[in-house]
Amino acid sequence: MRIGLAITLAFVAAPVGAAKLPPPMRMNLVPASCAALPPAVPGPCSAAFRFASGTVTMKSLRQPQPTCPKTGKPTEAPGGTIKMTGVTKAGSPFTGSLDAQVNFKTTFGDDPNGNCELRNLVVPNLPSLLGTVACKNGKCEGTVYPIQCLPSQCADTPVVSELGSVQAVGQTFGPIVVFDDAGQPLATPGTSLAPGSEP
Repeated sequence: MRIGLAITLAFVAAPVGAAKLPPPMRMNLVPASCAALPPAVPGPCSAAFRFASGTVTMKSLRQPQPTCPKTGKPTEAPGGTIKMTGVTKAGSPFTGSLDAQVNFKTTFGDDPNGNCELRNLVVPNLPSLLGTVACKNGKCEGTVYPIQCLPSQCADTPVVSELGSVQAVGQTFGPIVVFDDAGQPLATPGTSLAPGSEP
């Protein structure tokens, strides 16, 4: 039996000089499971792919990093890393790339000087981080980055991003989904329970 955990955690973009950032958060990945019409039972969404283990590590950012002040590119503000081992396609070790998506609900706080157009705004559950997971002989690793940088005038505005949920193939998944090379959900955060014997 597989049990997916619903997670609501906050990632804070702290202003410069703020308290120490929380440590990175690590979550295990489990196979994404899709519902099937009776009499079939739910099973993996990705028919061809399997993996032995996987983790995603999310990190907090410190302002002005989310505004990408050095280059203006989202690669300045990596949001997390994804690692998977034992990835196979049709039983053979997989070499290629997988896509990853993270959804956030983001709340912008008050802006001290009033020039951030996002101040006091709540952005609903939307894709916020995207990335490519590169695989070679079944070992995969990649980084997720913001879709876009925050406006530079928002560098002094507090930001809280809560993990949301990802909608794909008519199903709802955890806040992070790794997709196979056909665009089917392959992995999402959760936990697996191995069957035991009845007491």
